[in-house]
Amino acid sequence: MSLLPYDLLLLATPVVAAALVMVAPSRRVANSAAVAGGVVSAVLVLLLLSEVLSGGSVREPYGLLAVDALSGVLLLLLAIVGLASVVYSVDYLGWEDSPHPVSLERLRRYHTFVLLFLFTMFLVAEANNLGLLWIAVEGTTLCSALLVGFYHTKRAVEASWKYLVLCTVGLVFALFGTLLLYLASEASVGPAGASLDWNVLITLAPKLDPGLVRLALVFLFIGYGTKAGFAPLHVWLPDAHSEAPTPVSALLSAGLLKCAVYALLRVDAITVRMPGFSFATWLFLGFGLLSVLLAALFILVQRDLKRLLAYHSVEHMGIISIGIGFGGFLGLFGALFHMINHAATKATLFLAGGNLSASAHTKDLEEVSGALTALPATGTVLLVGGLALAGVPPFSVFTSEFLILTAGFASGDWAASALLLLALAIVFGGLMMHLMRALLGARPHQGFSTVPRRFLATALALGLLFPIVVGLGLLLPSPLSELLRQAVKVVNG
Repeated sequence: MSLLPYDLLLLATPVVAAALVMVAPSRRVANSAAVAGGVVSAVLVLLLLSEVLSGGSVREPYGLLAVDALSGVLLLLLAIVGLASVVYSVDYLGWEDSPHPVSLERLRRYHTFVLLFLFTMFLVAEANNLGLLWIAVEGTTLCSALLVGFYHTKRAVEASWKYLVLCTVGLVFALFGTLLLYLASEASVGPAGASLDWNVLITLAPKLDPGLVRLALVFLFIGYGTKAGFAPLHVWLPDAHSEAPTPVSALLSAGLLKCAVYALLRVDAITVRMPGFSFATWLFLGFGLLSVLLAALFILVQRDLKRLLAYHSVEHMGIISIGIGFGGFLGLFGALFHMINHAATKATLFLAGGNLSASAHTKDLEEVSGALTALPATGTVLLVGGLALAGVPPFSVFTSEFLILTAGFASGDWAASALLLLALAIVFGGLMMHLMRALLGARPHQGFSTVPRRFLATALALGLLFPIVVGLGLLLPSPLSELLRQAVKVVNG
């Protein structure tokens, strides 16, 4: 298929928007440029996906960039969550009586790094070379670390450094694993044919040395698994999510973690084409089960709202990993569908939780009660979003979790499926205990903030996400179903 410019335009859009933000003469212009970047990026993703669905893939001539259905799944969730986060930021940071007022200079800096963060995540999705993929994932770390420490408090700076150091060290392991894959290709076809081009590695997969690939996978799972928040490599995640600005927390949980899982999926697509090779399956199942079980225990004792949601991210990354490990059409379809569902649901809860924390002047759930009465709109979104995140039918998260469990039982992985069910039950109880007390309890004496605030951007952001959380559990649109089916085929061949 001839190259269409949508993929290159998509990479250029957030960079151009960031440049416009940097020279914006006013808050209104800075906000408008940032939102325009999010809107144009979302439109370009939709245009790009229409080309992928009709033609299979879009690839630039030099082979460094390509977009197929698997890329499309990541691009879709990034476009949705990215746009919602940028729009929400207008209310969160963009006006004078904001709960966290910032100067024009700092507002410019915030929007600039958010847009560059989106650029690096788009590059992850489009990278067709595993070396470029590693560079893009490292780029997401650098941009997002500056956003985690945006408030410059002692805890925010500490969380930012912790995140930067741990993920950078982890990605050194991923780099070593990437080099081992290159050595495996060199050992099979010689130096002249060795490559990190994903399409070349797919072709070479049956000839790759299983020993070298097995060693490469160990390093890749440690490296990208750190970035994905897999237990026990997740220790940076609760601090980073808790201290970052609320829209950034949404991007971290809904977008950044998926980029790391996506990198592992690209490698998994190579290993599934190696006859009799199942090492990646065991790694996905092992990290996945450890993540959901450990997160379930930590969720029970959390008081901080954003840390509670952060541990839910660990849990859901584990669920996605288990779905990939179960494999087959249902397992992969459920895992990819869960990536989209979790992204929309978690972003919704982070943004609604930001409203709650700003009005109650605390993130401590022990100090909040009666939110459903005091803040009916925010409380309703939190209630529905919490039920969705806990996997209650008929919401979208339940559907993808059901598909993953069905794949597990169908494949004969009874022990793993039973452990997943146990973890889901514990998580349901813990989340409902925390949220019901905050939403339905007696209203506290100090009450909620009555400072007049504008909510248009907040309503637009939540209005973009909320229908996805509710609607995808009831109806899966045929274009999205086809995209997921093609993405499964990209992985399984």
